[in-house]
Amino acid sequence: MAQSQGQNGPAAAELPRKLSLRTAAALGLFVLACAQPVMAASLQVSPVTLLFQPSQPALGITLRNTGDAPLTGQVRVFAWSQDGKDDKLDPVQTLVASPPMVVIPPQGEQLVRVVRTSRQPADHEITYRLLIDELPPPQEASTAAGVSGGVNFRLRYSIPVFAPMAGAPADPKLSWTLKQHDGAWFLGASNQGPTHAQLSMVKLTGTDGESFEVSSGLLGYALAGSGREWRLSEKFPAKLAGAGLKVEAMVNTVAQPAAAVAVGGAP
Repeated sequence: MAQSQGQNGPAAAELPRKLSLRTAAALGLFVLACAQPVMAASLQVSPVTLLFQPSQPALGITLRNTGDAPLTGQVRVFAWSQDGKDDKLDPVQTLVASPPMVVIPPQGEQLVRVVRTSRQPADHEITYRLLIDELPPPQEASTAAGVSGGVNFRLRYSIPVFAPMAGAPADPKLSWTLKQHDGAWFLGASNQGPTHAQLSMVKLTGTDGESFEVSSGLLGYALAGSGREWRLSEKFPAKLAGAGLKVEAMVNTVAQPAAAVAVGGAP
């Protein structure tokens, strides 16, 4: 018998102001609506993931305005890391976006260059996030800021950026845990490999064959040399949390054999 966690889609949560991204930042792409939108958002971005080659100094990302009025956008760059529980974003100087602010005419587009300012050798993949916001017009922004007391935007994309280590490609090395704390169950993935693991279609199965669907699509990422945890829904049957629990998942779009889950261990 299969049960679904029933997670909300990317547009269902707002980004906390401190950029702690437990519910959203691990997604390959998420879009967040302004608290009080006045007009429909018009920004489109491609590609939705950037992957540098070891010797590659720069990549490009295209911002498109599908609307009938000029569009103002901003592009910010953050170092992306994990602390075992959550995703973290921090200011960074080793990757820059140029230009960081754009005004795109109706039905127009703008190429933004993403440039590595440092390519020092590393023993694992380096990861970043681009936060790309469609900003409201000045009058709308002033009104909305007065209501919310903060910076407002119509739409936000979070684009993962990966800068792999030099040398032969390597696979992630995952281990899984299931813990109970703060009144809920959490599934943790730790990655001791030198490259990221994109996790999707995740399912837990007990020794009696009963299963629980954690995610029918993208769950998130376990970054190189780190990892994080995901809160399971209240529908998770506690009787599955015992010896013999297995997890099945797609890792970097490849189905993996069922793996053991350590119940009660640290991620």
